[in-house]
Amino acid sequence: MINSHIYDYGMASPFIISYQDSDPQRVERSDVIEIFPVQIGSYIFTHEHKTCLKQLCFDIIDKYKNNREYSYQNDNGYLTHYFDPIISNNSSLLDYPGFETFNSWIKRCSIDYINNILGRNCGDIIITQCWINDCSKGGSQPSHNHMNSLISGTYFVNFIPEIHAPLKFNKPTMMGKPYLELERNNTTCSNDSYVSIQTYEGILLLWESHIGHGYDSNNTDKRISISFNVIPETLPGIYGFKLIKN
Repeated sequence: MINSHIYDYGMASPFIISYQDSDPQRVERSDVIEIFPVQIGSYIFTHEHKTCLKQLCFDIIDKYKNNREYSYQNDNGYLTHYFDPIISNNSSLLDYPGFETFNSWIKRCSIDYINNILGRNCGDIIITQCWINDCSKGGSQPSHNHMNSLISGTYFVNFIPEIHAPLKFNKPTMMGKPYLELERNNTTCSNDSYVSIQTYEGILLLWESHIGHGYDSNNTDKRISISFNVIPETLPGIYGFKLIKN
């Protein structure tokens, strides 16, 4: 059985484009139908746990800021990762004492996002990598995506809206898009190539890992976030299999 959403034209009210009602060739647009949306999940961590987690992240940054076994700087020197998978030898931030509640919470959020927002059948999940990002004033991160992952997430530990750079998502490239472009006369969700989501401390954003994301120049120090990648523990189907994290 194929599941599909049926659009009911009887629900739409006509939109008159012509300026004169007497126009015999007036154009009546019944509606604009948005299909195949990109869905970003947003979740709120409780205030009590948010405060404790924030202090724990500041303590880790202070402890490991000069330790190259646990911290890694981007080429521009403005962005430092802690427990980054590039240098952490498969050790995850979630193995650090004090992250037990956060670990359990982001797992529950991820399962909700996969099952109830993406509409996919997923039991348990594995968080394959998790790390802290500390961006200074003037720092940025080019658009990128995460391979070998189903969904990815960023939790905002220390974030001042309108001052710290918001996370920016790139519009996914659609197969079969015609290679014919016209100049834009205004910006709409159809022709915009990216969207910035303004958030605040204690918010977790989840998205499908193939979606490009990054942020522009940051306006002040201590833009601190936690990022992670998620895969399902079991891939179902006749050729399915179960994954076990080392």
